[in-house]
Amino acid sequence: MELSISDLAVSLGKRRVLHGLDAVLRPGRVTAILGPNGSGKSTLVRTLAGLLDPDAGQVKLGGKPLARLEPRERARRIGYLPQDATVHWDLQVAEVIALGRAPHRAPFAGLSAADHAAIDAAIDATAVRPLIDRRVTRLSGGERARVLLARVLAGEPHWLLADEPLASLDPVHQLDLLDRLRALAAGGMGVVIVLHDFLQAARAADDVLLLREGRVVAFGPAGTALAHQPLRDAFGVEVMVIGDDQGRLLPVPIGRVKGS
Repeated sequence: MELSISDLAVSLGKRRVLHGLDAVLRPGRVTAILGPNGSGKSTLVRTLAGLLDPDAGQVKLGGKPLARLEPRERARRIGYLPQDATVHWDLQVAEVIALGRAPHRAPFAGLSAADHAAIDAAIDATAVRPLIDRRVTRLSGGERARVLLARVLAGEPHWLLADEPLASLDPVHQLDLLDRLRALAAGGMGVVIVLHDFLQAARAADDVLLLREGRVVAFGPAGTALAHQPLRDAFGVEVMVIGDDQGRLLPVPIGRVKGS
């Protein structure tokens, strides 16, 4: 089911952050959201997750306004991985992942066979089985990122929204996480990720939404949205576009646009 936004406007306090955004995000694809700091990327993702109410316009999931979904139903369909994805309790990894089943369980109910199956599938998808008996606070950054992703996947969402999931990860773990997100999209899930790196976006994304000052600069296939002019307009930088051995076009920043 598509995740669509139409004429979306959102404010934080008295400040308007997003202005009249329109886009249709499709399942089975990775959509990267890019833009300079303060362009509204996190605000957009939180609105798509139903955590912020728009001032105008709306978000629809499968043609139904997100605002009309009950919170538990919304949580079953949309998984959200926040930018500050920390764990404040010294839980075992298995316990953290099981928390992802909360939208599917009655209060105080034990784990059902369906819960265990979903948790096992999430563990396998993120390759964290060797970690399940360890304490989450004692994991490396890359290990913790996979565990928190597993927690979201345990909820079996149709959409995964990840706000800067590569922050604080080293290059190896960044590539690993991007590969896992691409695999999820290949399996039919809709994946939306906030990124800062042009190369990572070109490598991982099918579609790219470029923002500047809360407005859409470009939206479309990565090869089109990450071209010279859209990146000049969004970031005020010049890029050199190179090709890799898989035929992808990779934009490399080479300098600021004069006067920007």
